[in-house]
Amino acid sequence: MSWSLVLPQLLNGLQYGVLLFLLAAGLTLVFGIMSFVNLAHGSLYMMGAYFAATAFNVSGSFFLAVIAAVGGCIVLGFILEKIAISRLYSRDHLDHVLATFGMVLFFNEITRILWGPQPYFLPVPAFLDSTIVLFGNNYPAYRFAIIVVGLAVAVGAHLLMHKTRLGMLIRAGSVNPHMVGAQGC
Repeated sequence: MSWSLVLPQLLNGLQYGVLLFLLAAGLTLVFGIMSFVNLAHGSLYMMGAYFAATAFNVSGSFFLAVIAAVGGCIVLGFILEKIAISRLYSRDHLDHVLATFGMVLFFNEITRILWGPQPYFLPVPAFLDSTIVLFGNNYPAYRFAIIVVGLAVAVGAHLLMHKTRLGMLIRAGSVNPHMVGAQGC
């Protein structure tokens, strides 16, 4: 077996694993801290991608596309919190699952209505539209950037949760939120 065949596949697997980690980390933190099962968090990722794609197609700027994705998801998150999510906190986990799964279906249909059923493609940003050489193999810089950013998020989340006061409060709040609240935190 050739190293030139194995290394790209290992990196592709790592990239896919990092993407799954980013999705799962959001679900884990929200469930662990708030005891809220939110199946719709992936839909917010999807909506952010569509916001970014639309902004990029209008402006041609990758930077503006990132701003549109982040800003659009913040606004959408606040709207969802006010309209639906805040009403579910005191309810059973099954109600969380049913309501947020309904949101998944809603967002799937909204994207189909607004952007159509065909895939929506974007070019790779110019500064990542190249390859890097790893052990004599060419690997797309964009995919490598996903790996690096995902691993940086994982390390940053670990350090935040285990090395800071905020992380200590988050962990304590997931175990005994009433005690953390009684301490005025």
